[in-house]
Amino acid sequence: MSPSAGRPIVRAVTRRLLLTLVLALAAAPAAAAQTLPACGGGTTTTCVVSVERNGVTVPYPSGPDYEILAMEIDPPANEDFYVNVARTGGAWTLDLADVWEITLNTGSVAPSETFARARNVTVERGGPAGSRTVTFTFQPVRLADDSCSGAGICSTTATRLSTGYLDAWVNDLSYISDPADAAAMRGFDLATSADWVSSPLQLDWDTNSIVLDAANAHFEPDGSTVFVGGAEFRIPNAMLQRLYNVDDPGSLTASAFRVTAGVGPAPTVAVTVGAGEVHVTMENITFSKRKLRIRGDMRPRKPRDVRAARRSPTTGVVRFRRALPRGSKVRGYRALCLSGGQVRRGKAGASPVRIHNLTPGRSYRCSVRATSRAGLGRAASFRLR
Repeated sequence: MSPSAGRPIVRAVTRRLLLTLVLALAAAPAAAAQTLPACGGGTTTTCVVSVERNGVTVPYPSGPDYEILAMEIDPPANEDFYVNVARTGGAWTLDLADVWEITLNTGSVAPSETFARARNVTVERGGPAGSRTVTFTFQPVRLADDSCSGAGICSTTATRLSTGYLDAWVNDLSYISDPADAAAMRGFDLATSADWVSSPLQLDWDTNSIVLDAANAHFEPDGSTVFVGGAEFRIPNAMLQRLYNVDDPGSLTASAFRVTAGVGPAPTVAVTVGAGEVHVTMENITFSKRKLRIRGDMRPRKPRDVRAARRSPTTGVVRFRRALPRGSKVRGYRALCLSGGQVRRGKAGASPVRIHNLTPGRSYRCSVRATSRAGLGRAASFRLR
């Protein structure tokens, strides 16, 4: 297969508070695509600025053992830039250990959102208006694909194997109708070696969780080798706030995220929380269930150093140090006390919380939790005697 028969992203866009973009491998880029020249001379925008392999500058568009396709694609709904690297002759057999760095000048098109079939991806955006730049630093991946539908339903065995595949897309988010949604998503980057993923990450309203679905055939084309893939994504804080109801992204911690992958080995997950973003990397993903779900639990931690006592025979008071937020602001506290069939409650905006109408002489098992938009936080238990 030659580079001109690249695998673009197919968009199936729906709306629920946010837009869901389905990324899948499909046919060649649209006919409206135009191959990019190298920057220089009279060509200063919508061009390839530089290409490096393992830190060494190499020629564009080809060298002794590789060829690069870079294109601008301008369909009616949005504008994209696309780049892929293959062996000379079009084989997807790149060395997995090689580190490629490719810088594109996208002209007046803002490089708002990126997607890559790659690993260890970093994306740097720069340049003034009219001469925007985006730099991908990334490595090839093993890809076992061509077996999943646009809905993420995959056959057991892949029909195609690429032992070293590398490509990337840049999008201006003009397919999003709400300007505020588009502004919040600027800087969203996703990369994977899975055949199918859902993007942007979805919001599970029932559990207040952020979810990424990924699907792939369980076996490579030989029918016996289990496919092992990976995924990584960067979510800007503005996107967390607007699209996922994370009203205090600065308080997120790595422990807020957990991964479930059905039957089989658990993926290796690393979460890095930066000043303005969250970066998640998942490796060693197998697809026994062909679905991977990454959930973010934004509920606050439990109140600390809880101390409780009766102020009178019928009133109890619980004092504590504030609960630490974990993505959602703490907006108050609720206490619950039980004894036999009795249920007593109290609430307050901060410590202390008072519980009234207690039965004199009766002991109560109690808990206090922080409240937030993501739900009640973890419970701190105590007794009132």
